Amino acid sequence: MWNMIGSTCYSASSFLYLLIVTRLCGVELAGFFSLSYATAQLLLQVGRYGMRTFQATDLDHKYLFSEYKVSRVFSCAAMMLFGVIYSAYSFSGEYIAISIFVIMMKMIDAVEDVFHGNLQQNYHVELMGKMLAVRNVYSAVFFTLLLYFTRNLYLTCGATAITSLMLCLLVNSWAVQHISSRQPKRSFQFSHVLELLKMCTPLFAGTFLSLLLYNVPKYAMSNVMTDEYQTYYSILFMPSFVITLMCEFVFKPMITTIAGLWWDNDLKKFVLYVARIIGIIFLCCGGIVIAGHLLGRTLLELIYGVDLSPYKLHFIVLLIGGGIGAEVYMIYNILIAIRKGGCILPVYALTALITILPAKAMVQKLGIMGASLNYLLSCSVLFIMFFAILIWVILKKKKALSH
Repeated sequence: MWNMIGSTCYSASSFLYLLIVTRLCGVELAGFFSLSYATAQLLLQVGRYGMRTFQATDLDHKYLFSEYKVSRVFSCAAMMLFGVIYSAYSFSGEYIAISIFVIMMKMIDAVEDVFHGNLQQNYHVELMGKMLAVRNVYSAVFFTLLLYFTRNLYLTCGATAITSLMLCLLVNSWAVQHISSRQPKRSFQFSHVLELLKMCTPLFAGTFLSLLLYNVPKYAMSNVMTDEYQTYYSILFMPSFVITLMCEFVFKPMITTIAGLWWDNDLKKFVLYVARIIGIIFLCCGGIVIAGHLLGRTLLELIYGVDLSPYKLHFIVLLIGGGIGAEVYMIYNILIAIRKGGCILPVYALTALITILPAKAMVQKLGIMGASLNYLLSCSVLFIMFFAILIWVILKKKKALSH
């Protein structure tokens, strides 16, 4: 329950930021903010470095928590370095600062992630949910109030990033110190930090490519359409993004259990567990698509104060893509948990070839519908390949156990 509360707060905060900026700063500045936020979400994969699932399923506690933390310092520093270079190269004036602070706001998620990985590794998901709720409620409320009173997006993003980082370090350090952790009886080794970064590089590359694929439609639109259409697409896309976030946080705590079943060779229970999760996600997403068709677009119009009447079918396409994307993320995490992550980078590379090349032409010809269809194509190709690999891995394990 606490994990679901924390997950809801995290997902809602992402939804709220675009809503508040759209309402208080106008559609054009909101379009720039949504593009910066998408870039920050992409760079967040540099900060996380694909390490969370690896850390949470390190059931033998091979690496010290301090080694995970130091590796995260390196990855977060790299995230901010790339963010500063991108912002300075892409924008000018105050927009550079806004972009950098938006990226810093997302970097906090990467800092938080290493603490939550330790809590999950030691089966304290309830603490993880509490810390997630506390920090995200603070960030959302502080951002909203400051932007309302100042109407200054640069100041708001900067102050939110700095104060949220301080709160994140404070509450999560307290949480980790108050749990019983089964740590190896040895001293910190820097060579283990390098080993962790090396082992997680393919996982990072895969997650980076995955989010790049999902953001390809936005970048294609930025080349051929105005910022106003970025806002429309971002509003329509937001529920799909939230579906994936909710599935990520609701089901991610189960990854530790799934890994345990795999390494205990309890294949029957493993298959039932995985099938149940995949089925639940499909049922939930089916309900969301129906609800979106009946009420979703109207609610978005009321919330954001923009006319979305020309985009009814676009919205449904994005919702279906979001449901499939949630399944992709779940299977991806399962493959990492059972240490079959070597397939991830080739799968994303192949999908990139299939979907990135036609993206600009699809947007030029079909506008926002072209962007929506490109997103659905990416999710569908990834699901088919990952699901086939998971089936193959299970059958191979079953054959090995029967001998």
